[in-house]
Amino acid sequence: MITRTINSLPVVAIALFLAVACNSPKAAPVKNNSVWDSVIRHVRTAPATLENVTETIKLNGKIQANEDHQAKVYALVSGKIKSVNVALGDKVQKGQLLAVLQSMEVAGVSNDLSLAESNVAMTKKNLESTKDLYQGNLATEREYMNAQVDYNKALSELNRARQVSAITGGKNASYELKAPLTGYVIERNITGNSEVRSDNSNPLFVVADLSNVWIIANVYESDIDRIHTGDAVQVTTLANPNAPYEGKIDKIYNVLDPANRTMKVRISMANTNNELKPEMFVTVKVNGQPASSMLTIPSQAIVLDNSKNYVVVKDTTGLHIKEVQLIKRVDEKAYIQGLNEGEQVVTNSQVFIYQALSE
Repeated sequence: MITRTINSLPVVAIALFLAVACNSPKAAPVKNNSVWDSVIRHVRTAPATLENVTETIKLNGKIQANEDHQAKVYALVSGKIKSVNVALGDKVQKGQLLAVLQSMEVAGVSNDLSLAESNVAMTKKNLESTKDLYQGNLATEREYMNAQVDYNKALSELNRARQVSAITGGKNASYELKAPLTGYVIERNITGNSEVRSDNSNPLFVVADLSNVWIIANVYESDIDRIHTGDAVQVTTLANPNAPYEGKIDKIYNVLDPANRTMKVRISMANTNNELKPEMFVTVKVNGQPASSMLTIPSQAIVLDNSKNYVVVKDTTGLHIKEVQLIKRVDEKAYIQGLNEGEQVVTNSQVFIYQALSE
């Protein structure tokens, strides 16, 4: 019954226009007849409410891995890729093998370590025999001291060889690349049988813990003064635009990109469900600090006529037209002047009702 009344409202409005246009005496009180009373009873309304006004700024941005929770994996030696054990996007555990290289440098390091160990064993035996001879007056003190010096040099060289071997991590001409932390492979720059140089500036792998990500947004020069550290934000993605993520600006990069004249801001965001993925484009709405209070009504309640804004107000005496001043629109809200708090504005078929009342 209610749906029929609402849907038939345009017909009622047209009938009103015709009656008024013909100046029929019987049509004059049409706004009080049973049809009009039914319209009044069934219109939907919303109250004018007083709300704090916040400056909302829309920014475009992109998700990237938290640089504090990621690691870039380089090869410290040159060589040829023997095997690659992970693909882009794979989850890896700390210490997991990522790839294996065959390297002449690793072979050389292994050989140096083996020679250093042999030299220590030889100089140790020489020191022990020289000591026995010295104690039996068959060797001079100088010879004994030289044997001690040779042994100490051999120990030092062995220590150096072990440190180099520990840094490179290689063994028997094989160099293993391992994950430095638990996370996801977000970058991979090698393929099987490719050649690798130790002076390559690009990492072979980038592994990131994505439980916390960064959202980097661009602020245009005209909006810089309106952005502050600590401002609350809502972040939406193209993948799930109806589920905003709440956060705060935690860093402002106080330099401008000369190419596009924008300043970057950062929002650190928890990502427990792994829904936020690096390189996703996002929209960031920044809510500034409340500056004042202002009346708001649903945007759909406003009727534009001759460059002026009107609403249909319902009260105990019926329906009336009121002119309002539109300050701004934010999504589905309109900030206005010209009403009192609590006044009920019509939110359905208001255009037809306005036309009927304005004739």
